[in-house]
Amino acid sequence: MRLKAVVFDLDGTLVDSTIDYEKMSGLIKEVLLAVGVDGELLTDRRRVYAVIRGGEAAIAEFGIEPSRAREANAKINAIMNMVELEGAHLAKPMRHSAETLSELKGRGLSIGVATRGCREYAVESMRLTRLTPLVEVCLARDDVVYPKPDPRHLLDVLTYLDASPGEAFYVGDTSTDLETANAAKVMFVGYRRSEEWGKRLEEAGCKRMVDDLLDLLGFADGF
Repeated sequence: MRLKAVVFDLDGTLVDSTIDYEKMSGLIKEVLLAVGVDGELLTDRRRVYAVIRGGEAAIAEFGIEPSRAREANAKINAIMNMVELEGAHLAKPMRHSAETLSELKGRGLSIGVATRGCREYAVESMRLTRLTPLVEVCLARDDVVYPKPDPRHLLDVLTYLDASPGEAFYVGDTSTDLETANAAKVMFVGYRRSEEWGKRLEEAGCKRMVDDLLDLLGFADGF
């Protein structure tokens, strides 16, 4: 199949964000403690991250009854939105992000974004980094019923772009992005924004990686 579209993650891939994840994690932990989650279970930061990824279902896994898990999830989403928006005005473009999108569009490819950030944050950060005119569709966390790592998030973006999984590749900087692409059966290209994050991708099984977004043009040529 020929390449028709390229989909990107936003934070850490196209946009250099300044979201205070420490603050977000701390506030979420407070919500979980308030609904009865054992504090010992939250000493491992990965358990809080699992809640951020898994939402209501992940909260219920702590043994919290459905109604309280639903209430906690609503509060957690509000916290995530608040902390994201607090840092939105500081967003900067990642190196060569605009140039890469322009080159890809110049080759007739459609550009989409699938992000776990909220819509208001995504819109503002793309506006400030002047990426908005280069992106045809952006689906944020609150635009979809099943945000990534659920593959339907990425597949919904491809539907908007009129491209099948075999006619696109997905670019991201985290193992969540890799997991999403694999589940959607979309080719994944990791963006090594730092040695630490690149190592995490490698440990997760990432086979294709670039150190500069402009190197994606080579993947587009060889698709």
